[in-house]
Amino acid sequence: GRLEKLDRAGLLGRATTNLESTSNVDAANDIGGVVLTRATGIDPAVIQALRALISSEDEWEEAGEAIGNFATEVSLENERAARMAVRKAMELELDGKPTTMQEDENLLNVFGAKSGTDVEEILAVKFRLEKKKLLQEAIGNMR
Repeated sequence: GRLEKLDRAGLLGRATTNLESTSNVDAANDIGGVVLTRATGIDPAVIQALRALISSEDEWEEAGEAIGNFATEVSLENERAARMAVRKAMELELDGKPTTMQEDENLLNVFGAKSGTDVEEILAVKFRLEKKKLLQEAIGNMR
C-alpha cells in the first residue's frame, strides 16, 4: 500500500542503522529525519508524504496510487490536514525541549556576565536556541 510506496521512494527514512553499512554512522542525521531550513521551511518531501498518507481513497486512486502525484496540493481538505500534522509535530518537538527559549536567552546573558564559561557550552546553548527559533518560525508559517 501507501507505506510501502513511501518507503520505496525513500520518504520514510530508516528505522535502524545497519552496522555493516557503508553509510557514515557518525553523521548527525544518519537515519534520516525532517529537514527544516529558514530559506525553504519544511522539507517538501515531508508534505508530499503526508498528502499521500492522509489522502482519501478517492484521492489516492485519482493520483494513480503514485506518490509523485502528491508533490502539489491535492485538495484543500488534504492540504489543511497535512499542514496541521506537520505543525503539530513541530509543536510537540518544541514543547519537548527541556528548556524554553527565554531560559536559553537568560543562560546566555549569565554566560556573558561571567568570565571563564566554556566556549563549547555557549555554542551549544546558541545552537539549541536557534533551533527553537527556527521551529517557532516554521510553526507560524504552517498556519
